[in-house]
Amino acid sequence: MWVRGASLLLALAAVAFQSNSAEIHPHELATLQQQVQRTGWVRVLVTLDRNAWRTRSEEQTLRLQALADRLYAELGDSAFPTGRTNRGFGWIGFFTDSAGIAMLSRTALAEKFSMDSTTRSWGRERAGDGSFEAIDDALIASPTVEVDLVLATDEPPYTLLPDGSTRFDGPSEVNEVLDRLLAEPFAQHIQGIDRSQNPQLAPVVQAKIDRVAFFGLVESVHVRAVRPRGFVRQPSAIWHEDALRVAAREGRAEIHILLRGGVTYTHLPRQSPKARIYQMDANTRALGEILKAAGVGALPVLSEVDAHMGLVHLVITRPQLEKLFAQRDPRILSVDVNKAMAGLSSNN
Repeated sequence: MWVRGASLLLALAAVAFQSNSAEIHPHELATLQQQVQRTGWVRVLVTLDRNAWRTRSEEQTLRLQALADRLYAELGDSAFPTGRTNRGFGWIGFFTDSAGIAMLSRTALAEKFSMDSTTRSWGRERAGDGSFEAIDDALIASPTVEVDLVLATDEPPYTLLPDGSTRFDGPSEVNEVLDRLLAEPFAQHIQGIDRSQNPQLAPVVQAKIDRVAFFGLVESVHVRAVRPRGFVRQPSAIWHEDALRVAAREGRAEIHILLRGGVTYTHLPRQSPKARIYQMDANTRALGEILKAAGVGALPVLSEVDAHMGLVHLVITRPQLEKLFAQRDPRILSVDVNKAMAGLSSNN
């Protein structure tokens, strides 16, 4: 009887322990463990209070931050010091290691946790060009990686040259932005910045960083982009031959031309108004030069969004399109054809 009672108490204790532990589906837990074995760190989304989003107040914000701080203290070194997010809705995101996953599965300070499905959109800067993933992979193989930091400067205006390079048309306030960046808590993990190597004050600075610096830089308001040293944004241009076939059949084709953009290019709206205008102006001038060289009389009026992206839609004649393809301007990332319009024209 005593043995049976003791077993019952142990079972009840196990149930009580599970009820006070953070929830996670066993399959997802196994996936987290597999990924962390490969990368060393994995990003998790932890729910502290699933009902917190219903009410927003200063008291609620302070309570959730205190709860997050307690959880970070419990995890210790298993909660990565940079790359943490807390939007005040009752959940937090951060990177953790295998020991942290084990602790999260036992903690009573969280209601549930999972792999962060927002990983690809986390951070202020995500160019969508593979540079983030390239640095992340490099830091798995090596503790440090050499990068180009594109600083969040207002200046200078710039020009996209015919060879695909970027010419900065004046100095920028790079030293002031660098001073603010290097005052960040994670900046001690940034090495190799040599201001004497940048006499023109271009907003692209070379550095060597580790993972702590990387995750800090991705969220820094002082940085527009972080790229591997010498990284070329999507180097393989896409020239859709269908455009030539449509033009050969119809005598013209409706196409879309998309530029690569310069080394400071970003598709994100997080730019100062002045920097945004400079990007629009550089793209617009480059598109005008490209079309003029192909024999197109005038650049169509661009919307603000298209100018910011470096995108133009136009109807082009067969000789103009053939000349455009023959020149293969390095500033172009892709040329595509509106097949739906071509099919409609053919039917008519």
